[in-house]
Amino acid sequence: MNVLLLLVLGTLWGASYLFIKVTVAEVPALTLVAGRLTLAALVMGAVLRLRGLSMPRTRRLWRVYTVLALLNAAIPYSLISWGEQYIPSGLAALLQATTPIFTVLLAQMVAADEGVTPAKVAGVVIGFVGVGLLMVPDLRQGVRASLLGQLAIVGSSLCYAGAALYARSRLRGQPPLLTAMGQLTMGVALMLPASLLLDRPFALSPSLPALGAWASLSLLGTVVAYILYFTLIERTSATFATMVTYIIPVNGLLLGALVLKERLDATLVGSLALILVGVLLVNESWRLVWQPSDRAAAR
Repeated sequence: MNVLLLLVLGTLWGASYLFIKVTVAEVPALTLVAGRLTLAALVMGAVLRLRGLSMPRTRRLWRVYTVLALLNAAIPYSLISWGEQYIPSGLAALLQATTPIFTVLLAQMVAADEGVTPAKVAGVVIGFVGVGLLMVPDLRQGVRASLLGQLAIVGSSLCYAGAALYARSRLRGQPPLLTAMGQLTMGVALMLPASLLLDRPFALSPSLPALGAWASLSLLGTVVAYILYFTLIERTSATFATMVTYIIPVNGLLLGALVLKERLDATLVGSLALILVGVLLVNESWRLVWQPSDRAAAR
């Protein structure tokens, strides 16, 4: 059952890049993010009410939620949505898989207790070789929109990595669903004014497919995915739940190719293999295979 939940979660998060690609063709990036966060916050609020959970009122926690809203929602969601105007959804999902690699790099800079191992160093190098393989053709032709789109996705990965380290140091012992709700709430507070001021969303008239993709992104890719993710952590461990990292880019590439007819060539497959090997090494996930007794160890 846990493996099935992990596969469903990987499919939902992998499909999110497809939903973004369809929506951003008709909806500006800031408005897409504002709408995604608003609908997700409303539904998540109802879920918490049904569970009898109430949000904390301490200023310290809400300051933390605001930082998380920036690093884990407003900025990366906007970068991904903007970037996908210029690159395929599958490529975006693939580049997003670099998040664990950036997490390890940032951890070495800010956390003295994070040990450097040969496996982690090799993982970082191999992962960035995979990214470089994707970017070299555009780099040879100078700065183009597609290159900027790829850099935007990489930038979002860096934001996610920073958010993970920040949450680890500031939110120990806090109920994860309340953290998710706090992040969504402050994300709405940040993105809704930006959308209203810069995009003039009331003049938009997206098609039914775009509206459907937008709603699916909010409900499936955000609310349901959050609930599944935290359910997996409760039922298994944080280590097991993070294995979704290996599923997301594969599903993202396949869905982009099957639904949107995006190109799937040897370069993409090779880069996928290199990035996933890099993630495997930096997370030292090989221990799950060679040392079964460590499977329950939380990160």
